Amino acid sequence: MTDFVPDAPVHTFVARCRNTLMRPIRIGDAAGLFPQIHGANDVLRWLCWDGPETLDELRGRYATWRYGRDPYAGYMFALASAHDGTVIGEGSLRFDDHPGVGELGYWLGSTHHGHGHGRDAVELLTRVGFEICGAFALTARVKEGNDASIHVLNRTGFVQERAPRIETGCEGGADDGIAWIFSTTRRSDDRRSDRLDVRIDVN
Repeated sequence: MTDFVPDAPVHTFVARCRNTLMRPIRIGDAAGLFPQIHGANDVLRWLCWDGPETLDELRGRYATWRYGRDPYAGYMFALASAHDGTVIGEGSLRFDDHPGVGELGYWLGSTHHGHGHGRDAVELLTRVGFEICGAFALTARVKEGNDASIHVLNRTGFVQERAPRIETGCEGGADDGIAWIFSTTRRSDDRRSDRLDVRIDVN
């Protein structure tokens, strides 16, 4: 199984897909993201997180972009506009449950919904997960009614299955509303004919 342990990124990078950039999170990103997530029910209702109570809490969350130990490390990213670099959301890859199998997640500020950033984010997280973090499979959990994320994941080659009614890791446990589990593999993603172009520049 050691062949499937993700390599720990010791470098930084900037990845671009159409109008969206993704890079490792920075403490300074908290100032731009806090107004987009604090008390934002139209965003938080789809997350397994109640959001930050204070700006300092969010700064603490962003104190490092890589946390935990291999093979169960996690990574946090800033999603930004490719036009001016303004932060518009947050992305993550977690390897909590199994080496080499990452779980992706993301959120976007509500003013950035409906502009294609969601699909860009999934394409970016997928490619970074496979090419930077060394994953061989990726999953995503989606709550009932989150039609936008369901649509994006279906368009990006993920396979959709009903979630088992088990403890999911969200605050509400089995009653947290997680209805769907999506998954893909590196091999499946490599075979996609409709992949969007992603450029990754490693520093």
